[in-house]
Amino acid sequence: MAMSKTGIVLSVALAGGISFCLCGCRYRGGDFPGSAETGDSSDSGQVTVAKMGGEIDVKSAPHGANLSTMGGDIHLGDVASSAKVKTMGGVITIDHATGSVDASTMGGPITIGHVEGALKASTMGGEITARMAGTSSSERDVELTSHGGTITLTVPKDFPMDVRIQLAYTKNAPRTYEIIDHIGLEKRETSDWDNSFGSPRKYIRARGRVGNGLNHVVIETINGDVILKQE
Repeated sequence: MAMSKTGIVLSVALAGGISFCLCGCRYRGGDFPGSAETGDSSDSGQVTVAKMGGEIDVKSAPHGANLSTMGGDIHLGDVASSAKVKTMGGVITIDHATGSVDASTMGGPITIGHVEGALKASTMGGEITARMAGTSSSERDVELTSHGGTITLTVPKDFPMDVRIQLAYTKNAPRTYEIIDHIGLEKRETSDWDNSFGSPRKYIRARGRVGNGLNHVVIETINGDVILKQE
């Protein structure tokens, strides 16, 4: 039994060393320090949450966050330093990150509202929406991957980048997909169907450079649009 700021947290140990939290383990930044199932603030101040299943909701992580669940949605409000977020199936939402972000889900959409550091996001099926913000003087690479969904990336107008995009669409795709941009990317589409991955597919590839190409932007999706915007 452990005491938290909001009350008593009960945990039960089962055979094999597996434990679970009777309080439901809904973590909100700083509520349950010192528990591997709820949240642990390390010496560095990083918020660490690891769960066997269920949602994670952290409002604030001023010294970084490392969040993972075997299945459930993850929401992270404001985070500094760095954020590593992983779920085996669920929605990932990060509102504001002043450092780097590494987010992955086995199934579900990913939304990054504001990120000022490097960004890596991947989903086995779902849309990815991300907005880069802040200054562009330091290198901040971007890697976005979906195995089924539209990817939308918004960058500042002065964001220097070297862009590589690959959009694959299968022969039985329900509609036509495209790469949409306003920066003049060079686009090419393959003429033959590729049978290497089971279902036949063709590719639309785009590349281009803005400014000195400081930041490497790599985007890949299957059966989804790719939208690259500047603001």
